[in-house]
Amino acid sequence: MGTRNTLVLWIVLLCAAVAAAQHRLIPQRPAVLPEFRVPEENTRSLDEPWVYVQTLYDVAQFMPDSFGAVPVGYATTHEGRAFVATLHTVFGTYDGGRTWANLDPQPPPGQSPTFSGFRFPKFISDITARPVLRTEAIYDTLYITAFNTTTFDGAVRLLRGFGPIHVVHPDTSLFARRWLTGIAAPDSQTAVAFAGFDADIYRNDSMGVNRNWDTLAYHFSGTWVSETATIGNVIVAVGSHIWRSVDNGISWVQLPSADVLGDADICFSPSGAVGLVCGGRESPSAGWVRASADSGATWSARRVTTSIPLRTAVMVNDTLGFVAGGIAANATGQVWRTIDGGNTWELDLSVDAEITELGVARESNAYINVIAAGYFADFRGGIWRSRYFAPDTSGVVLVASQDTVRLFAAVGQTDVAQFTISNLGNDHVLVSDVTTSGPFFNDCCPFEVLLESNESMTVTVMFIPSQDGVFEVPMRVTNDAGQLLEIIAVGETGTPARDGGPVLPDMPTLSVFPNPGNAEFRLNYTLTHANDVTLKLFDVTGREIATLVNGRREAGEHVLTWNAGSQASGVYLVVLQAGDARQVQKIVLLK
Repeated sequence: MGTRNTLVLWIVLLCAAVAAAQHRLIPQRPAVLPEFRVPEENTRSLDEPWVYVQTLYDVAQFMPDSFGAVPVGYATTHEGRAFVATLHTVFGTYDGGRTWANLDPQPPPGQSPTFSGFRFPKFISDITARPVLRTEAIYDTLYITAFNTTTFDGAVRLLRGFGPIHVVHPDTSLFARRWLTGIAAPDSQTAVAFAGFDADIYRNDSMGVNRNWDTLAYHFSGTWVSETATIGNVIVAVGSHIWRSVDNGISWVQLPSADVLGDADICFSPSGAVGLVCGGRESPSAGWVRASADSGATWSARRVTTSIPLRTAVMVNDTLGFVAGGIAANATGQVWRTIDGGNTWELDLSVDAEITELGVARESNAYINVIAAGYFADFRGGIWRSRYFAPDTSGVVLVASQDTVRLFAAVGQTDVAQFTISNLGNDHVLVSDVTTSGPFFNDCCPFEVLLESNESMTVTVMFIPSQDGVFEVPMRVTNDAGQLLEIIAVGETGTPARDGGPVLPDMPTLSVFPNPGNAEFRLNYTLTHANDVTLKLFDVTGREIATLVNGRREAGEHVLTWNAGSQASGVYLVVLQAGDARQVQKIVLLK
């Protein structure tokens, strides 16, 4: 190809890439809203792969020109705390992603003293957490980059606080005549900010005091920066190119982008060994992922090509990772999952919103939640989460034998069920209570129960309804380690059988005993009527282990056993499918 044609091609590609980057910062409201569905909040069982957590505020009805709760950044701190930055405010979670609170005491369109600076034409563009040396600290410090679409300048601000109380410090002495689109914090003192277009790089290694930033001697004309990632002292930024620093941001090398059309996001596993880049375009709509097994030194060919542009990526560990994206104006969004370090991918979630941010939040020492944040065509935000068993056995690891306890009884009658609480960690814990309310009661705990490493206790739950209905109550385990463990009790009233026989619930039931166990498990399931039944076992990656039942079964209780002698220790899922009804239980195998 001739020099002139090559130049023209690169100009076209760069324009397309810049347009893609601008779309991420300034979404466009469609002239005609597509048909889309906003799910009800927390309507899926915790046993399901993804739960729709909540809808972020809908400012569109008050300020039609506002961009509302469009997520633009994600940051994780400690002890289950994480933050999603939107164009106008920041939402925080303090329970591993189960619930999210707006840190703006008066969300838009009100003008609060904290976030009033983030109103049109000013917007938040990114957020990152400041690493701390004392992980037990309850205070969080986050860096926010912001930009002004009228004056085309950017600033860095600090967000400090704990719980729902955070204060924005408006001046960190960096006001750049550039749109700041990304910020990285490799250690507790250093922050590096990036100008999005014609990339400039700014650095401050004294974030504990208010001092001027260094404008580094790096200016890259005709470029754009989309996102950043850190691996210890290494900082990597991606966009039209890849920028890499191995000395906490002092010196930089510019490299070609992993993909010829540029990269929208980059992430690395906690070990730093495995990395992902993703990107895409809207016309024609497509997305891709590339993987690295050498800390980003080299990148693979495109591992998957999607029908939507991909905006965001996260690696939970060296094997489990996710990418996501979409087009809000078309009411399309997807989350893809890999379990082999980015080599192969499968579609994990389809939604009617564009997913713009992925992150992780540790729910307790037992579980990690993968968080997907996105926005619908009317600029309402939404948050989804998927739960993974990833125990940190260095401390206390509390798990329950099941996430949901289902009971059935007629008014004035009693149904009883049991579950176990186990400590899989290397430290002991005192369990003092399991809280219940409404028509539910339990026998825990007249006295504190000491659970040493790998010890279990059994809790009996009673459902005694005084009126007809369906009741759902969270039961939280109170313990001295502060471990978050919650079991949902669901009770439904029914009518006793006319023949005086056992009451059969409207939905099939499924239970496992013992649980946890070390060899053989008894599986009980009850059918309300004859049906075609499958009973299958899966590991936590979704791989099918065994089919225990596959055929028609009569109404009533059925019992069978599973011998787990050849399986490794861990968590397995047993899935009962009876017609259109489905039940799922966890099995904890300890050897």
